[in-house]
Amino acid sequence: MSDSDPAPSYPISIAVLGAGHRGRAYAEQMQEDSTRFRVVAVAEAHPQRRADFAKTHGIADDMVFDTADTLLAQPLLADAVIVGLMDQDHVKASVAALLAGYHVLLEKPMATTLADCEMIERTQRETGRTLMVCHVLRFHMVNQEVKRLLDSGEIGQIVNIDHVEALDPVFFASMFVRGQWNNEKTSTFFLMAKCCHDIDLISWFAGEKCQRVSSFGSLGYFNRGSEPSGATDHCTDGCTAEPSCPFSALKIHLRGDTTFNPNIQYPDAANDVDTFRVYNSSLGCGSSREEILEALATGPFGRCVYRCDNTAVDRQVVSLEFERGIVATFTVTAFNAAINQRFTRIHGTGGVITCDYKGNWVEVRKFPSNTFERIDFPNIRAGHGGADKLIVRAFGNALGPEKKDPLTSAQKSLETHRIVFAAEHARKTGAVVLLD
Repeated sequence: MSDSDPAPSYPISIAVLGAGHRGRAYAEQMQEDSTRFRVVAVAEAHPQRRADFAKTHGIADDMVFDTADTLLAQPLLADAVIVGLMDQDHVKASVAALLAGYHVLLEKPMATTLADCEMIERTQRETGRTLMVCHVLRFHMVNQEVKRLLDSGEIGQIVNIDHVEALDPVFFASMFVRGQWNNEKTSTFFLMAKCCHDIDLISWFAGEKCQRVSSFGSLGYFNRGSEPSGATDHCTDGCTAEPSCPFSALKIHLRGDTTFNPNIQYPDAANDVDTFRVYNSSLGCGSSREEILEALATGPFGRCVYRCDNTAVDRQVVSLEFERGIVATFTVTAFNAAINQRFTRIHGTGGVITCDYKGNWVEVRKFPSNTFERIDFPNIRAGHGGADKLIVRAFGNALGPEKKDPLTSAQKSLETHRIVFAAEHARKTGAVVLLD
């Protein structure tokens, strides 16, 4: 938003494009902050999801649409839009919204090609509208504290950054083997879909431009070479391996059903109610046993994880070198013993910072004094540990009278998206990619 543009008055009116998991999450945070936001319109293709969202937010019938194109073709309906569509639909909706006069809160990734990311950034500059990308990791309270410590020189000059994202294999199988992000031809490559905000976080911590990138990774387990004896195309087809399979769709989606095997532990799908609801919301069916079984027998979420059309890698390492000598590694794996976790260790000339986002703590050890400090944060389960609330608040600050510079602007996001595209090129070619 240019300095000459009048700031929207509170509450800022919001139209939601895509009422899936992320669109709903941000809208719910805005609903809780009703003095600053008001959700007034929605575009969602799924009829039941559309109706439920409209009811939840009290949206008038004439402000409910079945496609983003239809909503954006109307005269301006709100001050801003949330773009929560599938990754490949981000560019069209974002550019159209900016040109129509909306400010944009855009779920990551920006888009699925570098050219499309550049188009979004260029359109934002030309229109003068505000666009924020939802790199929620920058807003997590643990990362905010780490950044404060780094900027204050608490451990001297940064030397190394090591960052790990370790995914629960049941989650990975649901989203990146069976789910919407399983094949780059229909969505985007795994590093972009899941980890672009991890690369963004590393770059933010480093505080300088990345110069060189290399990467290695592959799809080594979720394929035909790993399938057990007796496997069938769907878990509902009488697979003899299903009772002992940790990826059984029956166990994941029929929590508490009589077919549940008590001798197998399913920490997310079986025991965590919130995660279970997220998994089942992807089925697009009712909640009865019969409806779920029909969805599993005929749809993608009941497929054998060893017989899918997936291309998403299940392991990858990215190496980064920054302009003043900081080196960093990012490791992502689909094989973790608990629900998704992230760990970071940052080595400086005067100490080491270690943090755990699931445990919500930061540890600082300095040398040569060998002093030690641990900072613990409250465990906030919902909304990326409170980061969703903070990113929504920052969006309001960028649009409101404060006109604060977005922490995850189109320009900043484009810079770190370039690194992600370079890393995937490096993985596929074996080259070390030089960035201007």
